[in-house]
Amino acid sequence: MKLVVAIVQNDDADELIDALTSSDYRATRLASTGGFLRQGNTTIIVGIPEESVNQVLNIVAGHAHPHHQNVVPNPFPTLTSVTLQAANEEPPEVQTAKATVFVLDLERYERI
Repeated sequence: MKLVVAIVQNDDADELIDALTSSDYRATRLASTGGFLRQGNTTIIVGIPEESVNQVLNIVAGHAHPHHQNVVPNPFPTLTSVTLQAANEEPPEVQTAKATVFVLDLERYERI
């Protein structure tokens, strides 16, 4: 058994959950916050047989999309953030990954 933990943008979560459930995978959805961009994400957890890992990864890849976001300035002033504010510039834009996915060994899985 494997545990797939996929962290996706909130905008992609509904479509991904629908795709997983229509392929007969049960998923748990959790609200999460990323450390780099400090914005909300959705973490989706799926317990599956080992032979289903590639199919689930393909579903994630097909239903999660990269996004462009501005980097939130550090709440603690630094030379860079002070310089950006002084120059009245927008924070730099970054492209996010489609998803961050962890595949873990799962010792036991039960539905009670």
